[in-house]
Amino acid sequence: MAPPLKIIFLDIDGVILPFPRNNNNRPDSKSNRLFPEDNINALKRLLNLTGAQLVLSSSWRSQSSFVEDILSDFKKHDMGIDRFYDMTDIHHHSERQWEIHRWLEKKRKERRVYWLAVDDEHLIEGKKNEKFRSIFQGHTIRTISSVGLVEKDVDDGILLWKAF
Repeated sequence: MAPPLKIIFLDIDGVILPFPRNNNNRPDSKSNRLFPEDNINALKRLLNLTGAQLVLSSSWRSQSSFVEDILSDFKKHDMGIDRFYDMTDIHHHSERQWEIHRWLEKKRKERRVYWLAVDDEHLIEGKKNEKFRSIFQGHTIRTISSVGLVEKDVDDGILLWKAF
């Protein structure tokens, strides 16, 4: 059997691109960067500590130009990422939890998957997330949309990761 696949499902808006944008989370206009440095640094740390690869689960996946914008900005931030490992199905837009679950089901047929989902949307709470709630518990980092991914979220994610 192949070694486990290590994955971070990444949303964009509200995770590495906080909204609404304000002076506290605006990237440096001189650098022409899309994503704020603090949010990118938190993502870098999460990736470094987990050794995971990124699967784009954001609605940004539906436009190739948006995906190119993300990867271009990753390059400006010296992320060392020139492509995503994969994306959730670009033709299947429903609830984020269901989209991620669908991807996991396909991959789990091939190998074991260690994973976290980083999103500002609820992936556990609410009626719409009842279906796969038990699968997602212990695998999600929920960010605050106006702040995005921060070091505390990374610390929480690492604790979840160590529990796998």
